[in-house]
Amino acid sequence: MSPAPRRVVGIDGGGTRTRLLLADSTGQILGQREGGGGLLGVGDEEQVGDQLVREVRALAESTGEPLPVAVLCAGLAGVAGREEARRRLEARLVERDVARRVCLVSDAEVAFTDAFGEGPGILLVAGTGSIALARSEEGDPLRRVGGWGALLGDEGSGYGIGLAALRAAIRGSEARGPTTLLTGVVLEALGLDSVSELGVWVDTAEKADFAALAPRVLEAADGGDAVSLEIVKRAVESLMAHVGALRSGGGGVPRFESAPRVALPGIALVGGLIEPGGPLRRRVVERLKASGARPLEKEVQPARGAVEIALRR
Repeated sequence: MSPAPRRVVGIDGGGTRTRLLLADSTGQILGQREGGGGLLGVGDEEQVGDQLVREVRALAESTGEPLPVAVLCAGLAGVAGREEARRRLEARLVERDVARRVCLVSDAEVAFTDAFGEGPGILLVAGTGSIALARSEEGDPLRRVGGWGALLGDEGSGYGIGLAALRAAIRGSEARGPTTLLTGVVLEALGLDSVSELGVWVDTAEKADFAALAPRVLEAADGGDAVSLEIVKRAVESLMAHVGALRSGGGGVPRFESAPRVALPGIALVGGLIEPGGPLRRRVVERLKASGARPLEKEVQPARGAVEIALRR
């Protein structure tokens, strides 16, 4: 009997949605699927593992391909810095017989791989959360700025904008801050009748629920609401700070120098806020260009980057 063809699965597990690709050994895509968010938090690797197993099995069933595949690579939001949880989840996926080998990396790393491969560049992510990665022309390991999660980071993200909007709405309603359209915008978006109900809403809200408010804040800013404009301005400046830190040597990255005939590496923009068509993209692109940076127009597909990493393994 001839050996079974080698197959790999690449997964982009962001905070809001999970995308899966099945590919053969040449990288040709054989099938794809989209499911719910794949955020990995402390202690929830069992739940995330069960979710990924369901999604991979559904993908295999829809394509008629047998499991286990040779390699599964998943880029998961929140995996950075949680080595023990990562190892437990890798082992769990192997035990569930969806893949013979499993590698879990951050969702930003698979996006960087699709954007730049093993070359130099800067990746800025602003979706539910925020993070930036870079590799210099010397080919050093990837370095990161941000990606510290809801309590310590996520500046400029959808979550950060949504949280700022909620706080502004409360302060405005209590005369502790300027009156803002955001009070009405937030209540309408959440289906609430009064600000007093926000405390109950927050008790059960997920990170993605906060981020879902971001487009409404941007609409209010475009409508001239001063408070919304300030929130959006701070978000853009926070994302610029991520990029600026990497360009100047932050995150352990050698400084990107601008020299004659040597262009600065391109900057890829990823995530629902700043990807092509994203509501914050125009503002971020304008600020990047004004700083002398070179934002790339290409659309990055992190799941495709996960396939590339899987093929390397």
